[in-house]
Amino acid sequence: MPTNSNPKGRATNLLVNLQADYATPAAGDYVSTLFYAETIAETEDKQDDAVLGLARVNDRDQTQMAPGLRSLSGGLTVPLDVNHIGLWLYGLFGAPETTGTGPYTHVFESGAASLPYLTIEFEKRKGAAFFQNVGLVASSMALSMSRDSGYRQVELQFVGRNENKLAASAGGTPAAQMARQAVPSAKGLMRVDGVDVAELVGLDFNYANNPTADESINGTDYNSGYDLDETATCNGSVTLRYKDETFYDRAVADSAHAVDLVYQIGASASLTLSMPAVRFARGPIAPISGPGGLQAQLDWSAEQSATEAMLTATLVNSIEDYFA
Repeated sequence: MPTNSNPKGRATNLLVNLQADYATPAAGDYVSTLFYAETIAETEDKQDDAVLGLARVNDRDQTQMAPGLRSLSGGLTVPLDVNHIGLWLYGLFGAPETTGTGPYTHVFESGAASLPYLTIEFEKRKGAAFFQNVGLVASSMALSMSRDSGYRQVELQFVGRNENKLAASAGGTPAAQMARQAVPSAKGLMRVDGVDVAELVGLDFNYANNPTADESINGTDYNSGYDLDETATCNGSVTLRYKDETFYDRAVADSAHAVDLVYQIGASASLTLSMPAVRFARGPIAPISGPGGLQAQLDWSAEQSATEAMLTATLVNSIEDYFA
């Protein structure tokens, strides 16, 4: 008898496309892309229904519960790949302004009044079970910078409408997958006011759209969409080898500084996250815990300036158009 062949993560595939409206899955040919892990799922929390007089065997055991509210949410871990990451930047910020004739420069800006809804399809049981996630909004992105082995990963979070289980893919005929151009984890630099930070040990970056569900009644089991009524935020922390009090002085002064985070693997392959006004929070500077060298860790937060968005993502790659 042959060995079992159970579903494996290695055999899964991910397809994504833009929707025309919140409740309708994307049509046409989807885009095939890369990922490491996902936790996106539709959930429903049952509620206790303390109805009296129900037929029962005893007076203590749980009786049938009432339906709860359905919701779709979860995370997606993807490579920081200068080709493929453009799909997710499109979801986070909306369509970019693209220039060039190859390489192409795609400029995404935070603060858009509206964002696209996405359909993401996972093939979980090869050729037999496809899970279609509808009405997804990219709610947040988190990444880091440090000298590590391997390739840099990006953590995305989504909220959405509903999940469908399909017996066949609804992704049409995807084009050949984009070439892989992953950023090694050891790559990356931070610039403050145009100057490279030589003493950088590590950095955490978080961007959040903070969408809120529209709970208008619509005759279905699902909400009516998502609003962008809350403030978008961008913040994180930075860890530095303690050389002098430069960052401490910046925090004490509560001054705004232009900060760029640069992930580059070539002249025509890079991602730059630019923030025109970053403030470093005052706190303990290089606490002493022993005889060794000292490190400083400071929290930071970004804001829009009078002339620039809070965050601009500039992506340089070989891709002419996303979701063409």
